[in-house]
Amino acid sequence: MKQTALHEAHVVRKAKMVDFAGWSMPLQYSGVLDEYHAVRTSAGLFDVSHMGRLHVEGTGAVPFLQRVTTNDVQRVEPMGAQYSMICNPDGGVKDDIFIYRLGAEEFLLCVNASNLDKIRRWLFQQQGDEEVRIVDHSEAMAQLALQGPASKPLLQAHVQSSLDELKPRRCLRETIGGVECLVARTGYTGELGYELYVPAKQVRLVWDRLMQAGEEYGLKPAGLGARDLLRLDMGYLLYGNDLTEATTPIEANAKWVVSFDKGAFIGEPVLKQQMQDGPSRRLVAFELLEKAVPRHDMKLLAQDKQIGTVTSGNLSPILQKGIGLGYVEPAYAEAGTAFDVEIRGRRIPAQVVTLPFYKKPKPA
Repeated sequence: MKQTALHEAHVVRKAKMVDFAGWSMPLQYSGVLDEYHAVRTSAGLFDVSHMGRLHVEGTGAVPFLQRVTTNDVQRVEPMGAQYSMICNPDGGVKDDIFIYRLGAEEFLLCVNASNLDKIRRWLFQQQGDEEVRIVDHSEAMAQLALQGPASKPLLQAHVQSSLDELKPRRCLRETIGGVECLVARTGYTGELGYELYVPAKQVRLVWDRLMQAGEEYGLKPAGLGARDLLRLDMGYLLYGNDLTEATTPIEANAKWVVSFDKGAFIGEPVLKQQMQDGPSRRLVAFELLEKAVPRHDMKLLAQDKQIGTVTSGNLSPILQKGIGLGYVEPAYAEAGTAFDVEIRGRRIPAQVVTLPFYKKPKPA
């Protein structure tokens, strides 16, 4: 298995390590629920260096990315970020990605760990006449996610820039303990948070500095287990579960990341036809009406037939109810629609809801 530059730091903290997409990654340290609640109430620090980081630069970078991604890159200002997808010619999702525009003609693409090799090959294959250079920085660059309501005051003590000015999906260049970092107001938890792109050889310095400074804030190292619970609370999509090359952004209720007015892009004809005809299935969010836990691949039933399949599911610690995502026939996709989830031979009633599952209470 591959190891991130922080592998020893995880071992020292007695993390439970697991194989994730070929990487040895921390599943948990103090416990999945403990880490989950730390992020919801104070702060958690994640090592997400297993993700892929591709640098795309050149006078042809914008037209190239316009052609190979679904969203409109031109709308992203320098030092801004955008969620997007890369599709195959059939409209299937090859990966969902984050694009950071570092300059007029310079971009950083954050891709899923399991898809890095596939996406890197795909981008090289799609190069045409555009003047564009693609460099894989995945090994040279590490990635941390500092997430939770206490992340802002914690990080502010270590950077010169005012974090009050850093709006969601914006980024800035900073130094933390003398280490140059790209600080982005992005995350996968639904909480206030930041993602830090750091030279891999120096990431241990940043990790240790934040962990030490974070003690007074209740900061805890957090693993993949808490990360999955946190993202599911928000209904954030997980590649390999909710998205695959057999699903399209339209089916996944992600048409907001598809721009049909920017010009031609890979997969556009199929996606445009789906918008016109309506998809044959749709991803929905649902809550169980009885205490139970939905899991990936469980059947969704209505009357005497299967109408869909669970793609993601778990018991939300903060809501104390079973929640999930799954693809269903269009007739069962509207909020309030009832169906059952087959769990260990029993039919548990469920209801379609609007996302996010967890809505943070507004300050008094």
